[in-house]
Amino acid sequence: MLETIIELLKDASILVSLFTLIGCVILRKNINDTIVSVSKTFLGFILLFAAAKLMISPSLKQFSHIFMMAFHVEGIVPNNEVIIVEAIVQLGQEFGSAIAFGLIGAMALNVLFARITPLKYVVLSGHHVFFMVSCLALISMLHGYSITVSAMIGAVITAIWCVISPSLLVGYCRRIKGVEPLRASGDFSIGQFGSTSYMLAGFLGDKFGNADNDIEEAKIPTAIGFLADKNTSTFVVMLAFFLVSSAFAGFDNVQEIANQQAKHGHENVFLFLLKESGMFAVGVFALTKGVHMFVEELIPAFKGISQKLIKNSIPAIEIYSLFPYSKNAVFVGFICCTVAGFIAMMLLPFFGLPVIVPSLLFTFASGGGAGIIGNATGGTRGCILGSLACGFISIIGSGIVFQPIHDAGVTAPTTYSTTDFSILGESLHLVLSLFS
Repeated sequence: MLETIIELLKDASILVSLFTLIGCVILRKNINDTIVSVSKTFLGFILLFAAAKLMISPSLKQFSHIFMMAFHVEGIVPNNEVIIVEAIVQLGQEFGSAIAFGLIGAMALNVLFARITPLKYVVLSGHHVFFMVSCLALISMLHGYSITVSAMIGAVITAIWCVISPSLLVGYCRRIKGVEPLRASGDFSIGQFGSTSYMLAGFLGDKFGNADNDIEEAKIPTAIGFLADKNTSTFVVMLAFFLVSSAFAGFDNVQEIANQQAKHGHENVFLFLLKESGMFAVGVFALTKGVHMFVEELIPAFKGISQKLIKNSIPAIEIYSLFPYSKNAVFVGFICCTVAGFIAMMLLPFFGLPVIVPSLLFTFASGGGAGIIGNATGGTRGCILGSLACGFISIIGSGIVFQPIHDAGVTAPTTYSTTDFSILGESLHLVLSLFS
């Protein structure tokens, strides 16, 4: 029974739906309205992650494959999902169970800290909490602590970060334009552990940008006016990425990839590239629709929780929740973060660090988020500078944290992505080194 509860709580869609249910009960909604609200929250979240997993992620994996073929790059690809699976496989189910208990402990402590401290933030990204607990536990195990104690250390530090990181971002979130639906119950912040890169983007936008030059209001030249349609522009730019990379890789080589993917053993290479680009664009569209579905139910429900359980509580939400309201910033952020990530990748060997190949799913999520925050504080220039900085520091951070994770016993060509894992993980490593 307990294992079932743990498995359910690890899933972000269940966690967010549970918050909606609690809010509906507190607001004393009737049973019919409650069922509708919880169902729409769950289905919206399922649509969001289905779009990312079934359409966006496969398309980006194909692009990464072609890109690495084109430029002969081999290395370590950061992926939070893969690293946690590898850790459980290589270290045993005891580690998986301990981390699952750490997840529950971290979420419970997050609620406790939100109730008893002035930092009233509750993180709704359960999967990120799970990943962070595992990262910090692995670092602790490297220094001789048992699996159980390591999971406890990870849970406590993660819970503290769950209230601190959103508090450092909430000021930037207040400056994002056009997100009124997210403010239906007051403030909101970001509850995803790339927060330090978003903070840097906001800082750079403040220092070097101009918030009045909003990238969402950028005028598109008449000759490329079709790009004003966000779905079209997403498709066209992604197609350009595919075509350029395929030209360097050799269309004959890409044809082999297309044939491997085809059900009947052959598919025209250009049709393959069109479909992959379209899959990405449709995925972004579906992601947007999913966000709208759950936001309109989650925010009013959270208001009930705020009023009763944790007075003046503030939801710390998925970064994807902001994407439908800042489409230009997301796409520019994605491109700039990707470019910066590959530049950083080429520089890493000069500093004795392993080659970290940027995952395009990471550059889409974190780069888009950095673009939004940078644009909020510094307009177009802030968007560009913030997402470039995000790409650089994230890849460098993944290179730094790879070694202690590897030394802890996870010998796979992957590591944690996004800056918070690198900063908290390496900081814990340095502190524990003083006592071991």
